[in-house]
Amino acid sequence: MIKGLFADGIFRRILKNFSWLLIGQIFVAIANFGYLSLTAHRLGLQLFGLFILARAFIEILIGVTTFQSWQAFIKYGAVYLKEKNRHALQHLIKVTTLLDILGSFGGFLIAVCLAPIIGPLVNWDAATIREVQCCSVLMLFTLGSTPMGLLRLFDRFNWLALQQTIPSFTRLAGTIIALSLDAPFWSYLFIWVFAEAMNGVSLLFLGWREVRRQGLLEGMNWSCPNLFKVDRTLLKFCLVSNLNSSLPLVMTVSPLIIGIFANPVAVGLYRAGYELATPLREVALLFTHSVYPELAHLSSRDRWRKFSRIILKFTFILKGFGLFLFLLGFWFGKDLLYYAMGEDFIPAYATLMVMVTAGIFNMGNCLLEPALFAMGLPQISLRVNSIAILGIYLPFLVVLTIQFGAIGAAIATFISFFSSFTLNTIFTWKEIRLKIKLQKLRRSQRQDRELSEVR
Repeated sequence: MIKGLFADGIFRRILKNFSWLLIGQIFVAIANFGYLSLTAHRLGLQLFGLFILARAFIEILIGVTTFQSWQAFIKYGAVYLKEKNRHALQHLIKVTTLLDILGSFGGFLIAVCLAPIIGPLVNWDAATIREVQCCSVLMLFTLGSTPMGLLRLFDRFNWLALQQTIPSFTRLAGTIIALSLDAPFWSYLFIWVFAEAMNGVSLLFLGWREVRRQGLLEGMNWSCPNLFKVDRTLLKFCLVSNLNSSLPLVMTVSPLIIGIFANPVAVGLYRAGYELATPLREVALLFTHSVYPELAHLSSRDRWRKFSRIILKFTFILKGFGLFLFLLGFWFGKDLLYYAMGEDFIPAYATLMVMVTAGIFNMGNCLLEPALFAMGLPQISLRVNSIAILGIYLPFLVVLTIQFGAIGAAIATFISFFSSFTLNTIFTWKEIRLKIKLQKLRRSQRQDRELSEVR
C-alpha cells in the first residue's frame, strides 16, 4: 500500500510541499513554545489572561476584515495558468491586492473605534485600551493574502517554509529582550504586534519577488481595477470565501466571552489548553495549504476520480497523526503544562485533552473544505460553518462557560468541530459522486455521438 501511495506523482508533490512546510513549522513550534512559556512565567495567570484578551481582540478583527483572497487567487489562477491567459492572471493579481488593501485599512479604523466599547466589558482600564488602539496599527501590515496565493500557486513552498519562521523567532527574541529589561506588560503586546507585522512584510516581499520571477510584471497595466466591473463570479467567490474564513475566527472570540462570563483566570486556563493543542491545528493547516493547489489543478482538468483518491489518502494520514498526538497529550499533558507554563496551569489538563480531541475532527475539516473550494463550492462550506459556529458553537460557548468555565468552552469547541466535520463529509462526498456521475454521462454521450458518426 505504501509503495502504491508513493507511485502517485501528485501524492509525492503534495507530500514534498507538506514536508517543506512541516520543517518550517517544527522550528516555529519550538520558537512558539519558548515564547509562550517565557511570557506565561513572566506575566502569571492573571496578566496572561489579559494579554490573551488583547491579542484576541486584534486577531478577530484581522480575520473578519482581511480578505482571504489567496483562496480565490489559487482557484482562478489555476484556470488561467492552464489556459495560459497571462492578461487575466495579471488582472487577478491587481484585483486581489486591491481587496487586501481595502480590508487592512477598514480593519484598522474599526479596531480603533471599537476598542473603547469592548474594553469596559472585559475589564480593560483606559491605559490598556490606548495600548490596544496603538497595537491596531498591525492591521495595516496584513497584506500577505495575495502573495501567499502566488507562492502556493507557483509551488514555492520552500520559501513559505522559511517565511513562516520569521514571526515566531521575532516573538521569541523580543520576549527574551523584554525579560532581560524587566519590561512592563504592554511591551509583550508590542512584541507580538511587531512580529506579526514582520510576517506581513516578508510575505509581501517574497510574493512580489515571485511575480517578477514569473515575468508577470512585464506589460502589466498598473491602473487601479474597477471592482464594479470585475467578473461577478470572482467577486462572489472572494466574498463567500472571506465570510467562510471569517466564521472560524469567531471562535477566537472565546477569550473575550470567557472574560465576560467568567474571569481572566479562566481565560488563561483555556488559552493554555488551546495553545498546547496547536500542533493539531497547524498540521491540519499545512495539509490544507499543500493539498488545495493540487486539488484546484485537478478540478480545472475534471479529474474527479484522482481528486477523490487524494482526499481519501490524506484523510487516513491525518487521522493517524491526530491519534498519535492524542496519546502523547494523554500521557504527558500534565508534565507539559507544568514545565511549559508553571504549576498554576496544571488545571488546564482537562481543557487540553478536550481541545486535542476536537482538533482531530478539525483536521478532517481542513481537508474537506479545500476540496469544496477547489470544486467552486465555497457556499457549501459557508453554510456548514454558519451552522456549526453561529448555530452550535456560540450558544454552547455561553451556556457551558457560565456553568463550567474553561472546560465548558473546550466542550463547546468539540461539539462544533464534530458537527462541521460530519456535515462537510456528507456534502463533499455527495458533490464528488455527482461530478463523477456527470462525467460518466458526458463520456457516454460523447461515445454515442462518435458511434453514430461512424455508422
